[in-house]
Amino acid sequence: MDGSFQISNRRFSYSIAIRTLGTAGEKFRKELESIRSQTVKPDKVIVYIAEGFSRPDYQIGMEQYVWVKKGMMAQRLLPYDEIKSDLILFLDDDVELSPDSVEKMVYAMEAKKFDAIGADIFQNHKMSVRLKLYAAFVNLVIPHLDQKWAFKIRKNGTFSYIQKPNKTVYPSQSCAGPSWMIKKSVYEKLNFLDELWLEKFDYSYGEDQLETYKIYKNGFRLGVCFDSGIVNLNGQTDSKRYKTDNKRLYIKSKANFSIWWRTIFISSNTKSKKYYAILSFAAKSIWTIIPLTIFCFKSLSFKPLYHFFKGNLDAWKFVHTSEFLSLPSYVIPTT
Repeated sequence: MDGSFQISNRRFSYSIAIRTLGTAGEKFRKELESIRSQTVKPDKVIVYIAEGFSRPDYQIGMEQYVWVKKGMMAQRLLPYDEIKSDLILFLDDDVELSPDSVEKMVYAMEAKKFDAIGADIFQNHKMSVRLKLYAAFVNLVIPHLDQKWAFKIRKNGTFSYIQKPNKTVYPSQSCAGPSWMIKKSVYEKLNFLDELWLEKFDYSYGEDQLETYKIYKNGFRLGVCFDSGIVNLNGQTDSKRYKTDNKRLYIKSKANFSIWWRTIFISSNTKSKKYYAILSFAAKSIWTIIPLTIFCFKSLSFKPLYHFFKGNLDAWKFVHTSEFLSLPSYVIPTT
């Protein structure tokens, strides 16, 4: 079967875009093999590898390599002139697909009339009680009982996840970045290259939300598939560097503030919504100080608090620079 197939009298085609440094090893091999085993074959499999890195030895014979500028955003937000298919499936280099993963996701897009769809590979709702409490206390990431949404973006910039999904597919306001699919025509309308500003940070923390929330905010329909069969092999090729960086809290704080400012505060269309967004973010920031202070006393170092405040302060300065202010609107004006 070729890279297109019939669903409800409509014919779709898709191509796969993978970003990599070429260092994922066995995980990348498993991914390529799982792509080869898809019940519906892609038109193209294009691997966008960072400049200066070597092509992996293992091949399945259907992939094409394109060397691009290194960076999580730079290797994902591209013009994709090489792709002519109806859909683009974005993959990191450390996920493994079940043979019918693409078929399920495309069928869900057609059945639910989605413009994009992600796979629930992190399964927040299946976390242990201890991990759920930790996520809520430290990051204010909490479950919700609303059966309307898989994930919701809150006014303070955090997300909430459905506590007990009883369907396989839900509409969503955001989705995980390692595996998601979008209509190419919608991708082009959303001007994703405008969000490359985050690449200038030491690490593109929060890129998944910055990218996929834009779909929802601009009135397109995003879904999440809970039974895609896609598994995260957790290669953490680039995030390992971030997790060992002593300034990771500074990077996280700066990115969180900047993303919140662009996607929620600035894009709020009334004064009351802006005030509510400010109060929500301020309350989150005050709450964050509590676990940070506890950690500081346990580690006998106040550097975490310092990095938190400095990150927010530098973010405030950043969002008032001419570079940031000249960015096109996150919510694209309709013509």
